[in-house]
Amino acid sequence: MAKILMEDDIAFEKVAWGLTKELVAPHTVGSKKIKVKITEWLPGHIHQRHNHPDQEEVIYILSGRGMAETKEEKREIGPGSILFVGAGEPHTTYNISDTESLRGIVIKSPPEDEEIRM
Repeated sequence: MAKILMEDDIAFEKVAWGLTKELVAPHTVGSKKIKVKITEWLPGHIHQRHNHPDQEEVIYILSGRGMAETKEEKREIGPGSILFVGAGEPHTTYNISDTESLRGIVIKSPPEDEEIRM
């Protein structure tokens, strides 16, 4: 199967830390091995520390400024930052701006997994 989508055709969903939309997922295009999302961490919001026991994650930051924390490091992130999070690794991402959203592309594989808050 192949499908061509326009980002604007998919609505954002509200989440605790901001907004997210699933561009490539089982329910949007029938993907069985990958999920691709655009996520916006709203000013001052945090995605609490959590892990995905069986899922790898890549976050590519498009705009804004934030912080990313893993068990090993804490680092400021901005446009061009790439985070790789292995399965089961605790991590958190948050927006350090009071005025601007932190926006990124989130890629997960496999597409479905349980998130465990810590």
